[in-house]
Amino acid sequence: MADPGHRRGARRLLPGELCAGSGPEPRVHVRERSVRAARAGRGDGGRTHLRRGRPHGRRRAPGDPHQPDRAAAHPRGLAAGPRAAARARARNESSPQGRRARQALKSSLVADPFSGIAGHSRALDQLRSQVDSERLAHAYLFVGEAGLGKATTARALAAALLPEAALHRHPDYWEDDRIKALSINEIRLLPDKPPEFHELSLQAFLNLKPAVGTRRVALVTNVGRLRDQDQGVLLKTLEEPHPRRVIILTSPSLNPFVVLPTVVSRCQRLFFHPVPAPEIERLLLNLDVEPGRAHLLAELARGRPGWALRVAGDEGVIELHEEWTRRLEEVFGAPADVPLRVAAELDGSQMAWRRSEGEVEDPALFAIASWQIELRRRMLSSRGPEQGRWARLLELSYDTLGYLEQNVSPRLAFETFLLECRKAS
Repeated sequence: MADPGHRRGARRLLPGELCAGSGPEPRVHVRERSVRAARAGRGDGGRTHLRRGRPHGRRRAPGDPHQPDRAAAHPRGLAAGPRAAARARARNESSPQGRRARQALKSSLVADPFSGIAGHSRALDQLRSQVDSERLAHAYLFVGEAGLGKATTARALAAALLPEAALHRHPDYWEDDRIKALSINEIRLLPDKPPEFHELSLQAFLNLKPAVGTRRVALVTNVGRLRDQDQGVLLKTLEEPHPRRVIILTSPSLNPFVVLPTVVSRCQRLFFHPVPAPEIERLLLNLDVEPGRAHLLAELARGRPGWALRVAGDEGVIELHEEWTRRLEEVFGAPADVPLRVAAELDGSQMAWRRSEGEVEDPALFAIASWQIELRRRMLSSRGPEQGRWARLLELSYDTLGYLEQNVSPRLAFETFLLECRKAS
């Protein structure tokens, strides 16, 4: 009868049985804390020895006492191949420890990138939540008039996503705020330089892998400057979302004649509204602007913190405000030709501003803002029927702004308002 210990699938042996019995001892294997007999007679000469086996379903780590240190033997380490390195990096990034490490890096480099932005609490809270949860949209469209802080918020978002270096020298950041709307004459003057070269360079940038961080961020300000065919080039990029790239666009409105509806539909929209004057004043005070000047600039800004920051050190702005205030005082109780002359001068200044294509403040809007400050001061310092008269003129000034937005003749709107001011005194 054959020895049951020599059969395939032999029974387990107790440790005490290793030394028991007579005759040649069976060869044994030690595997997962159990000892089983192996078939003898395979060139062993009947010798007894223990062979340690690898546990089922588990690989020995480098440096294990029962496995040679292959990492030390290989000059580039155990995971020398690029695929192995990519898999290890993906595991680290997706693990809870990797996410906590990235959050710690972001918090150490950028405490709150949106802390220096005035107003827009709803939009900023939404962006903070998306950055913290890493559930970002592949494309954003910030909507609001110029000077509200759309580009500043976009750069703050980019800084939060790319904390490794400053944006101006970060290889994974791309920004285009230079080009303007091209006319037919400019296209004819530059036949060898098509306007879509910016979009092509943007596509080339987004097609590259991140050089330093985990994603690439691109900012295109005032996307309405691009022609329809140029926006079509941009649309092709928006139609191919990628988890490692974020595109931020800004626009003054959602007018279909400004931004293509197909471009709008592929972006997450955030709306920016005028900021209250006290918040703009607080922002200027934090930048060490003189209190009286900060209060005046906040009133003149018409809810635009970006404009207030741009002119904070410009003394000409205060002088221009004082000049338009004197013009309004000349109208009170003056002959009928005085308000007509002031209206003609203001209309001429606005036409010159439109031809200049500069970034200087619209003189008509600036003049009305200056007049509103003066009318509000007179209303608050008066009592009785006189206070009601100044309040009616202040309301009429806001109506004049509405007429200008509806493409009413600017000169006619100015004349109507100034003739009413003439009757006030």
